[in-house]
Amino acid sequence: MHWQTLGFKDDPLKTTPITSETLALYTGHSQEVKTCQNVLTSSNVRIVIEGARGVGTTSFGNYLRFTTKNNKHYFTTKNEIKIDQGWRLETLLAVIISHLVRELELFANNSAITKDPRFHNAKAISSRIAETYRSFGIEAFGAGINYGKTAGVVTQPIIIPSATLSHLIEDLVALIRENGYKHGVLLQLNNLDVGVVHTEQEMKYLFNALRDYTQIDGTNWLFVGDIGLRKFIAQQVDRMDDIISYEVKINPLNKEEFTEMLTKRFEYYRNSPKTEIPIEMEVFTYLYQITSGRLRYIFGLVSRLMNSLHVGDLTNKITIDLAKPMLIKLARDRVERTDITSAEENVLKILVNLKNPIPNDVAKIIKKTPQYVGRVISVLHEKQLITIKQAGKLKYYYPSLDATIAYSDI
Repeated sequence: MHWQTLGFKDDPLKTTPITSETLALYTGHSQEVKTCQNVLTSSNVRIVIEGARGVGTTSFGNYLRFTTKNNKHYFTTKNEIKIDQGWRLETLLAVIISHLVRELELFANNSAITKDPRFHNAKAISSRIAETYRSFGIEAFGAGINYGKTAGVVTQPIIIPSATLSHLIEDLVALIRENGYKHGVLLQLNNLDVGVVHTEQEMKYLFNALRDYTQIDGTNWLFVGDIGLRKFIAQQVDRMDDIISYEVKINPLNKEEFTEMLTKRFEYYRNSPKTEIPIEMEVFTYLYQITSGRLRYIFGLVSRLMNSLHVGDLTNKITIDLAKPMLIKLARDRVERTDITSAEENVLKILVNLKNPIPNDVAKIIKKTPQYVGRVISVLHEKQLITIKQAGKLKYYYPSLDATIAYSDI
Protein backbone atom coordinates (compact mmCIF):
# COMPACT_ATOMS: atom_id res chain seq x y z
CA MET A 1 0.00 0.00 0.00
CA HIS A 2 1.36 3.42 -0.94
CA TRP A 3 0.87 6.10 1.71
CA GLN A 4 1.82 8.72 -0.87
CA THR A 5 -1.50 8.17 -2.66
CA LEU A 6 -3.29 8.98 0.60
CA GLY A 7 -1.49 12.32 0.99
CA PHE A 8 1.51 11.33 3.13
CA LYS A 9 5.24 11.76 2.41
CA ASP A 10 6.01 8.32 3.84
CA ASP A 11 4.58 5.59 6.04
CA PRO A 12 3.69 7.14 9.44
CA LEU A 13 3.58 3.66 10.97
CA LYS A 14 7.11 2.55 10.20
CA THR A 15 8.31 -0.04 12.68
CA THR A 16 11.90 1.18 12.48
CA PRO A 17 13.21 2.77 15.70
CA ILE A 18 13.74 6.49 16.18
CA THR A 19 16.72 7.81 14.22
CA SER A 20 18.79 10.99 14.42
CA GLU A 21 16.51 12.46 11.74
CA THR A 22 13.24 11.64 13.53
CA LEU A 23 14.08 12.66 17.11
CA ALA A 24 11.11 15.05 17.09
CA LEU A 25 8.76 12.05 16.90
CA TYR A 26 9.96 10.51 20.16
CA THR A 27 7.21 10.45 22.77
CA GLY A 28 6.87 9.42 26.41
CA HIS A 29 9.13 8.10 29.19
CA SER A 30 10.05 11.68 30.07
CA GLN A 31 11.11 10.84 33.63
CA GLU A 32 13.23 7.91 32.48
CA VAL A 33 14.86 10.09 29.82
CA LYS A 34 15.61 12.82 32.34
CA THR A 35 17.15 10.40 34.82
CA CYS A 36 19.32 8.69 32.22
CA GLN A 37 20.44 12.04 30.84
CA ASN A 38 21.56 12.95 34.36
CA VAL A 39 23.53 9.71 34.51
CA LEU A 40 25.05 10.55 31.11
CA THR A 41 26.88 13.63 32.37
CA SER A 42 30.21 11.89 32.91
CA SER A 43 32.40 9.30 31.29
CA ASN A 44 32.55 5.51 31.65
CA VAL A 45 28.80 4.99 32.09
CA ARG A 46 27.05 1.62 31.73
CA ILE A 47 23.22 1.60 31.59
CA VAL A 48 20.94 -1.44 31.24
CA ILE A 49 17.71 -0.75 29.32
CA GLU A 50 15.11 -3.51 29.43
CA GLY A 51 11.51 -3.91 28.32
CA ALA A 52 9.14 -6.20 26.46
CA ARG A 53 9.78 -6.57 22.75
CA GLY A 54 8.14 -3.90 20.63
CA VAL A 55 7.57 -1.28 23.35
CA GLY A 56 10.40 1.03 22.26
CA THR A 57 13.60 0.06 24.11
CA THR A 58 15.73 0.59 20.99
CA SER A 59 14.11 3.98 20.33
CA PHE A 60 14.71 4.97 23.96
CA GLY A 61 18.41 4.12 23.65
CA ASN A 62 18.65 5.88 20.29
CA TYR A 63 17.02 9.00 21.70
CA LEU A 64 19.59 9.12 24.50
CA ARG A 65 22.48 8.59 22.10
CA PHE A 66 21.49 11.11 19.46
CA THR A 67 20.51 13.89 21.88
CA THR A 68 23.82 13.56 23.73
CA LYS A 69 25.70 13.53 20.41
CA ASN A 70 23.90 16.70 19.32
CA ASN A 71 25.10 18.30 22.56
CA LYS A 72 28.67 17.15 21.68
CA HIS A 73 28.91 15.15 24.92
CA TYR A 74 29.40 11.76 23.29
CA PHE A 75 30.18 10.48 19.83
CA THR A 76 27.92 7.65 18.70
CA THR A 77 27.23 5.58 15.61
CA LYS A 78 24.21 5.95 13.35
CA ASN A 79 23.14 2.36 13.96
CA GLU A 80 22.97 0.41 17.19
CA ILE A 81 25.06 -2.77 17.35
CA LYS A 82 22.85 -5.84 17.07
CA ILE A 83 24.44 -8.80 18.85
CA ASP A 84 23.89 -12.03 16.94
CA GLN A 85 23.64 -15.43 18.57
CA GLY A 86 26.96 -17.00 19.48
CA TRP A 87 29.20 -13.98 18.93
CA ARG A 88 32.65 -14.25 20.46
CA LEU A 89 34.30 -11.30 22.20
CA GLU A 90 36.64 -10.73 19.26
CA THR A 91 33.69 -10.54 16.88
CA LEU A 92 31.97 -7.90 18.98
CA LEU A 93 35.09 -5.76 19.40
CA ALA A 94 35.75 -5.98 15.66
CA VAL A 95 32.17 -4.90 14.89
CA ILE A 96 32.50 -1.94 17.28
CA ILE A 97 35.69 -0.82 15.50
CA SER A 98 33.98 -1.22 12.11
CA HIS A 99 31.02 0.92 13.23
CA LEU A 100 33.28 3.66 14.60
CA VAL A 101 35.51 3.71 11.51
CA ARG A 102 32.53 3.92 9.16
CA GLU A 103 30.88 6.66 11.21
CA LEU A 104 34.04 8.73 11.41
CA GLU A 105 34.75 8.35 7.71
CA LEU A 106 31.24 9.23 6.56
CA PHE A 107 30.09 11.81 9.05
CA ALA A 108 33.11 13.42 10.73
CA ASN A 109 33.19 17.15 10.03
CA ASN A 110 36.89 17.41 10.77
CA SER A 111 39.03 15.94 8.00
CA ALA A 112 41.96 15.78 10.41
CA ILE A 113 40.32 12.74 11.98
CA THR A 114 40.41 10.66 8.81
CA LYS A 115 44.01 11.74 8.12
CA ASP A 116 45.22 10.66 11.53
CA PRO A 117 47.49 7.54 11.57
CA ARG A 118 45.37 6.01 14.34
CA PHE A 119 42.31 6.16 12.13
CA HIS A 120 44.16 4.66 9.17
CA ASN A 121 45.49 1.82 11.32
CA ALA A 122 42.03 1.00 12.67
CA LYS A 123 40.51 1.16 9.19
CA ALA A 124 43.16 -1.13 7.72
CA ILE A 125 42.68 -3.76 10.40
CA SER A 126 38.90 -3.47 10.19
CA SER A 127 39.07 -4.09 6.43
CA ARG A 128 41.36 -7.05 6.97
CA ILE A 129 38.98 -8.60 9.50
CA ALA A 130 35.97 -8.06 7.22
CA GLU A 131 37.73 -9.69 4.28
CA THR A 132 38.75 -12.67 6.40
CA TYR A 133 35.17 -13.18 7.57
CA ARG A 134 33.94 -13.05 3.99
CA SER A 135 36.54 -15.62 2.92
CA PHE A 136 35.73 -17.80 5.90
CA GLY A 137 32.09 -17.90 4.87
CA ILE A 138 32.83 -18.68 1.22
CA GLU A 139 35.28 -21.46 2.09
CA ALA A 140 32.88 -22.99 4.59
CA PHE A 141 30.00 -23.10 2.14
CA GLY A 142 32.30 -24.36 -0.60
CA ALA A 143 33.45 -27.25 1.57
CA GLY A 144 29.86 -28.25 2.26
CA ILE A 145 29.96 -27.64 6.03
CA ASN A 146 27.60 -25.62 8.16
CA TYR A 147 29.17 -22.19 8.51
CA GLY A 148 29.53 -21.15 12.12
CA LYS A 149 28.37 -24.42 13.70
CA THR A 150 30.56 -27.09 15.25
CA ALA A 151 28.96 -29.55 17.66
CA GLY A 152 26.21 -27.05 18.40
CA VAL A 153 28.63 -24.23 19.23
CA VAL A 154 29.13 -21.20 17.02
CA THR A 155 32.71 -20.97 15.75
CA GLN A 156 34.23 -17.85 14.25
CA PRO A 157 37.70 -17.01 12.99
CA ILE A 158 39.88 -15.12 15.47
CA ILE A 159 42.12 -12.96 13.29
CA ILE A 160 43.21 -10.32 15.80
CA PRO A 161 43.44 -11.00 19.56
CA SER A 162 41.07 -9.10 21.82
CA ALA A 163 43.89 -7.18 23.52
CA THR A 164 44.98 -5.70 20.17
CA LEU A 165 41.39 -4.83 19.29
CA SER A 166 40.98 -3.03 22.61
CA HIS A 167 44.05 -0.90 21.82
CA LEU A 168 42.44 0.10 18.53
CA ILE A 169 39.27 1.13 20.37
CA GLU A 170 41.38 3.14 22.83
CA ASP A 171 43.06 4.94 19.92
CA LEU A 172 39.76 5.77 18.24
CA VAL A 173 38.25 7.00 21.52
CA ALA A 174 41.29 9.21 22.16
CA LEU A 175 40.97 10.63 18.63
CA ILE A 176 37.27 11.31 19.15
CA ARG A 177 37.88 13.04 22.47
CA GLU A 178 40.58 15.24 20.97
CA ASN A 179 37.99 16.42 18.46
CA GLY A 180 35.46 17.75 20.92
CA TYR A 181 33.52 14.81 22.39
CA LYS A 182 34.75 15.09 25.96
CA HIS A 183 33.08 11.93 27.30
CA GLY A 184 34.18 9.72 24.40
CA VAL A 185 31.84 7.26 22.65
CA LEU A 186 28.39 5.97 23.57
CA LEU A 187 27.80 2.44 22.24
CA GLN A 188 24.45 0.67 22.17
CA LEU A 189 24.34 -3.14 22.19
CA ASN A 190 20.96 -4.57 21.14
CA ASN A 191 19.32 -8.01 21.04
CA LEU A 192 20.50 -8.94 24.53
CA ASP A 193 17.45 -11.17 25.00
CA VAL A 194 18.19 -14.07 27.33
CA GLY A 195 16.44 -17.28 26.29
CA VAL A 196 15.15 -15.77 23.06
CA VAL A 197 18.15 -14.66 21.01
CA HIS A 198 20.88 -15.96 23.32
CA THR A 199 21.10 -18.91 25.67
CA GLU A 200 22.00 -18.19 29.28
CA GLN A 201 25.39 -19.78 28.67
CA GLU A 202 26.11 -17.56 25.66
CA MET A 203 25.01 -14.42 27.46
CA LYS A 204 27.03 -15.25 30.56
CA TYR A 205 30.15 -15.79 28.45
CA LEU A 206 29.66 -12.54 26.52
CA PHE A 207 29.18 -10.35 29.59
CA ASN A 208 32.05 -11.95 31.48
CA ALA A 209 34.35 -11.61 28.48
CA LEU A 210 33.26 -8.03 27.75
CA ARG A 211 33.36 -6.76 31.32
CA ASP A 212 36.94 -5.44 31.40
CA TYR A 213 36.62 -3.89 27.95
CA THR A 214 33.60 -1.87 29.02
CA GLN A 215 35.97 -0.07 31.39
CA ILE A 216 38.17 1.30 28.61
CA ASP A 217 38.44 4.98 29.45
CA GLY A 218 36.05 7.04 27.33
CA THR A 219 33.73 4.15 26.42
CA ASN A 220 30.12 4.32 27.56
CA TRP A 221 27.55 1.59 27.06
CA LEU A 222 23.82 1.02 26.70
CA PHE A 223 22.85 -2.65 27.08
CA VAL A 224 19.37 -3.14 25.57
CA GLY A 225 17.35 -6.32 26.02
CA ASP A 226 14.16 -8.06 27.08
CA ILE A 227 12.62 -7.94 30.56
CA GLY A 228 14.89 -9.80 32.97
CA LEU A 229 18.22 -8.64 31.51
CA ARG A 230 19.20 -6.70 34.63
CA LYS A 231 18.19 -9.58 36.89
CA PHE A 232 20.24 -11.99 34.78
CA ILE A 233 23.33 -9.80 35.10
CA ALA A 234 22.84 -9.50 38.86
CA GLN A 235 22.40 -13.24 39.36
CA GLN A 236 24.74 -14.67 36.74
CA VAL A 237 27.48 -12.12 36.04
CA ASP A 238 28.74 -10.70 39.35
CA ARG A 239 31.70 -9.00 37.70
CA MET A 240 29.47 -6.99 35.38
CA ASP A 241 26.83 -6.39 38.05
CA ASP A 242 29.38 -4.48 40.16
CA ILE A 243 29.99 -1.83 37.49
CA ILE A 244 26.47 -1.12 36.14
CA SER A 245 25.81 2.61 36.58
CA TYR A 246 22.03 2.53 36.27
CA GLU A 247 19.16 0.39 35.02
CA VAL A 248 15.84 1.45 33.53
CA LYS A 249 12.73 -0.52 32.61
CA ILE A 250 10.76 0.79 29.62
CA ASN A 251 7.05 0.14 30.00
CA PRO A 252 4.51 0.60 27.18
CA LEU A 253 3.31 4.16 26.59
CA ASN A 254 0.16 5.02 28.49
CA LYS A 255 -2.97 5.77 26.44
CA GLU A 256 -2.42 9.53 26.43
CA GLU A 257 1.19 9.16 25.29
CA PHE A 258 0.13 6.59 22.70
CA THR A 259 -2.39 9.04 21.22
CA GLU A 260 0.18 11.85 21.31
CA MET A 261 2.71 9.66 19.50
CA LEU A 262 0.23 8.81 16.73
CA THR A 263 -0.72 12.47 16.33
CA LYS A 264 2.93 13.45 16.00
CA ARG A 265 3.57 10.82 13.37
CA PHE A 266 0.56 11.64 11.20
CA GLU A 267 1.27 15.38 11.44
CA TYR A 268 4.94 14.86 10.58
CA TYR A 269 4.29 12.79 7.46
CA ARG A 270 1.13 14.37 6.03
CA ASN A 271 1.60 16.52 2.92
CA SER A 272 -1.29 18.86 3.65
CA PRO A 273 -3.45 19.87 6.63
CA LYS A 274 -6.35 18.54 4.57
CA THR A 275 -4.90 15.02 4.48
CA GLU A 276 -7.14 12.72 6.51
CA ILE A 277 -5.95 9.86 8.70
CA PRO A 278 -7.24 6.66 7.03
CA ILE A 279 -7.74 4.76 10.30
CA GLU A 280 -10.17 5.63 13.08
CA MET A 281 -8.51 6.17 16.45
CA GLU A 282 -10.82 3.52 17.92
CA VAL A 283 -8.93 0.90 15.91
CA PHE A 284 -5.65 1.94 17.51
CA THR A 285 -7.27 1.99 20.95
CA TYR A 286 -8.52 -1.58 20.48
CA LEU A 287 -5.07 -2.77 19.37
CA TYR A 288 -3.38 -0.87 22.21
CA GLN A 289 -5.61 -2.64 24.72
CA ILE A 290 -5.30 -6.15 23.33
CA THR A 291 -1.51 -5.99 22.75
CA SER A 292 -0.70 -4.15 26.00
CA GLY A 293 0.84 -1.30 24.05
CA ARG A 294 3.29 -3.28 21.87
CA LEU A 295 3.94 -0.56 19.28
CA ARG A 296 5.86 -2.60 16.73
CA TYR A 297 3.15 -5.25 16.67
CA ILE A 298 0.38 -2.65 16.43
CA PHE A 299 2.02 -0.91 13.49
CA GLY A 300 2.66 -4.19 11.70
CA LEU A 301 -0.95 -5.28 12.19
CA VAL A 302 -2.34 -1.99 10.87
CA SER A 303 -0.12 -2.24 7.78
CA ARG A 304 -1.41 -5.76 7.05
CA LEU A 305 -4.94 -4.57 7.70
CA MET A 306 -4.64 -1.69 5.24
CA ASN A 307 -3.23 -3.97 2.58
CA SER A 308 -6.01 -6.53 3.12
CA LEU A 309 -8.76 -3.93 2.94
CA HIS A 310 -7.22 -2.07 -0.05
CA VAL A 311 -7.38 1.32 1.62
CA GLY A 312 -7.40 4.04 -1.00
CA ASP A 313 -8.92 1.72 -3.60
CA LEU A 314 -12.03 0.07 -2.20
CA THR A 315 -12.07 1.61 1.28
CA ASN A 316 -11.54 5.24 2.29
CA LYS A 317 -11.32 4.76 6.04
CA ILE A 318 -10.91 1.81 8.39
CA THR A 319 -13.49 1.76 11.18
CA ILE A 320 -13.49 -0.54 14.19
CA ASP A 321 -16.46 -2.47 12.75
CA LEU A 322 -14.47 -3.09 9.59
CA ALA A 323 -11.14 -3.71 11.33
CA LYS A 324 -12.00 -6.10 14.15
CA PRO A 325 -13.28 -9.09 12.13
CA MET A 326 -10.42 -8.71 9.65
CA LEU A 327 -7.82 -8.55 12.44
CA ILE A 328 -9.27 -11.71 13.99
CA LYS A 329 -9.18 -13.42 10.60
CA LEU A 330 -5.56 -12.40 9.99
CA ALA A 331 -4.55 -13.61 13.44
CA ARG A 332 -6.35 -16.94 13.07
CA ASP A 333 -4.76 -17.48 9.67
CA ARG A 334 -1.34 -17.06 11.26
CA VAL A 335 -2.22 -19.43 14.11
CA GLU A 336 -3.53 -22.04 11.66
CA ARG A 337 -0.24 -21.97 9.76
CA THR A 338 1.34 -23.69 12.76
CA ASP A 339 -0.81 -26.78 12.00
CA ILE A 340 -2.59 -26.45 15.33
CA THR A 341 -4.96 -29.31 16.20
CA SER A 342 -8.47 -28.81 17.57
CA ALA A 343 -7.36 -30.03 21.01
CA GLU A 344 -4.43 -27.60 21.05
CA GLU A 345 -6.67 -24.79 19.85
CA ASN A 346 -9.13 -25.50 22.66
CA VAL A 347 -6.40 -25.22 25.30
CA LEU A 348 -4.98 -22.11 23.64
CA LYS A 349 -8.39 -20.37 23.78
CA ILE A 350 -8.56 -21.04 27.51
CA LEU A 351 -5.02 -19.79 28.10
CA VAL A 352 -5.88 -16.57 26.25
CA ASN A 353 -8.91 -15.82 28.41
CA LEU A 354 -7.76 -17.02 31.83
CA LYS A 355 -5.60 -14.76 34.01
CA ASN A 356 -2.33 -16.42 35.10
CA PRO A 357 -3.62 -19.95 34.39
CA ILE A 358 -2.01 -23.14 35.65
CA PRO A 359 -2.53 -26.62 34.10
CA ASN A 360 -4.94 -27.59 36.89
CA ASP A 361 -7.23 -24.67 35.97
CA VAL A 362 -7.29 -25.68 32.32
CA ALA A 363 -7.72 -29.37 33.20
CA LYS A 364 -10.86 -28.65 35.21
CA ILE A 365 -12.41 -26.72 32.33
CA ILE A 366 -11.77 -29.33 29.65
CA LYS A 367 -12.14 -32.29 32.05
CA LYS A 368 -8.71 -33.75 31.33
CA THR A 369 -5.74 -34.55 33.56
CA PRO A 370 -3.13 -31.86 34.36
CA GLN A 371 -0.54 -34.15 32.73
CA TYR A 372 -2.49 -34.09 29.47
CA VAL A 373 -2.77 -30.30 29.61
CA GLY A 374 0.95 -30.05 30.34
CA ARG A 375 1.77 -32.03 27.19
CA VAL A 376 -0.49 -29.81 25.08
CA ILE A 377 1.09 -26.69 26.57
CA SER A 378 4.54 -28.01 25.66
CA VAL A 379 3.43 -28.43 22.04
CA LEU A 380 1.95 -24.91 21.98
CA HIS A 381 5.26 -23.62 23.31
CA GLU A 382 7.17 -25.47 20.58
CA LYS A 383 4.88 -23.88 17.99
CA GLN A 384 5.63 -20.48 19.54
CA LEU A 385 1.97 -19.87 20.30
CA ILE A 386 2.72 -19.34 23.97
CA THR A 387 5.68 -18.21 26.06
CA ILE A 388 6.50 -19.93 29.34
CA LYS A 389 8.20 -17.95 32.10
CA GLN A 390 9.16 -19.36 35.47
CA ALA A 391 9.18 -17.47 38.77
CA GLY A 392 10.51 -19.74 41.49
CA LYS A 393 8.47 -22.94 41.37
CA LEU A 394 5.60 -21.33 39.46
CA LYS A 395 5.25 -21.28 35.68
CA TYR A 396 3.30 -18.59 33.86
CA TYR A 397 1.89 -18.97 30.36
CA TYR A 398 1.64 -16.02 28.00
CA PRO A 399 -0.20 -16.53 24.69
CA SER A 400 1.36 -14.97 21.59
CA LEU A 401 -0.21 -11.76 20.35
CA ASP A 402 -1.60 -13.58 17.32
CA ALA A 403 -3.33 -16.04 19.64
CA THR A 404 -4.60 -13.22 21.87
CA ILE A 405 -6.19 -11.37 18.97
CA ALA A 406 -7.56 -14.58 17.45
CA TYR A 407 -9.30 -15.83 20.58
CA SER A 408 -9.67 -12.97 23.08
CA ASP A 409 -13.12 -12.09 24.42
CA ILE A 410 -12.26 -8.39 24.24
